[in-house]
Amino acid sequence: MKLYSYFRSSAAYRVRIALNLKDIDYRLHLVHMLRSGGEHLQPAYRAVNPLGLVPALELGDSTVLTQSLAICEYIEETYPEPPLLPRHAVDRAYVRSLAQLIACDIHPLNNLRALKRLVDVIGATEEKKAAWYHHWVTEGLAALEAELAFVDKG
Repeated sequence: MKLYSYFRSSAAYRVRIALNLKDIDYRLHLVHMLRSGGEHLQPAYRAVNPLGLVPALELGDSTVLTQSLAICEYIEETYPEPPLLPRHAVDRAYVRSLAQLIACDIHPLNNLRALKRLVDVIGATEEKKAAWYHHWVTEGLAALEAELAFVDKG
């Protein structure tokens, strides 16, 4: 397996954590998202992942999987031990809801391409961009903490 990754990508971290937890052998291929205007936007990487995002996991048969949660589900289904998810369906749903809160509600608003668009297209100053980032991370993490506290009381 070959994992296309970037050191600042929380989505790529999710996949590396799953691969390492399960002790799965893989080769790391770094895709720098700032150098040369963004290696993820270059034709060579777009041939791997047309979306130009990391992570991407290339399997031995050249199949390429994208989207961190889908990759983690593939890893869980093909390498079931040790499990990434709890055994009971309700507990699995809860863990998935936490993962999706981060991956779907927080991350898209704070990733490099959204922040870049705030500056390049909308004209936000660095201060306004930082305020945007702070707002969505704070709101998302507050929701995550509330979810965790709710279950802890139950």
